[in-house]
Amino acid sequence: MFIDINTIGPEGLAFDRPLRLGGLEGPSRERIPDLEVRLSGSVTPSGTRADLRARVEATVPLVCGRCLETFPWRVAAAFRLAVVRQKQEAQAGPDRPRDPEDVSSLVAQDGRLQLEDVATEQLYLNLPLKPICSPDCKGLCPHCGANRNSGGCACESDDVDPRLAPLLQFRRKSPDPDRP
Repeated sequence: MFIDINTIGPEGLAFDRPLRLGGLEGPSRERIPDLEVRLSGSVTPSGTRADLRARVEATVPLVCGRCLETFPWRVAAAFRLAVVRQKQEAQAGPDRPRDPEDVSSLVAQDGRLQLEDVATEQLYLNLPLKPICSPDCKGLCPHCGANRNSGGCACESDDVDPRLAPLLQFRRKSPDPDRP
């Protein structure tokens, strides 16, 4: 689906569309199944540009980085972009300060704003780099691989990092004022 910004009247155009996005990857490059995404907002012409104010909403199934279980991640993000018909070149050298709106501009080839591309970009921008199903996720046992959230394992849990082993011996020798 696209919006032709060349044909929008001065009053602008409001939209609210469900989109189906496919071929997405998660933060760990895992395949995300096709998603139903809602993109709503408005496009208003403004001189040689158009202002896009929109909101993307979706529920993305992600894989937890600790326990490897799939969990739903809710994305609901509002954004604003300046849509230009073609790439505008800088008129001065590198010492000239950039216009803050240039950072958030989007090039619409032939004046056509591709809604799937906008929704995909905003979805990726709102995914966590390291998804965790919950703050208290215990992860997997490093020895047997059991999910510690669903129950314990029979592995010994008093593992000490070999780099810190000399400090553990020092701690055992020194008196602890908190110990009876």
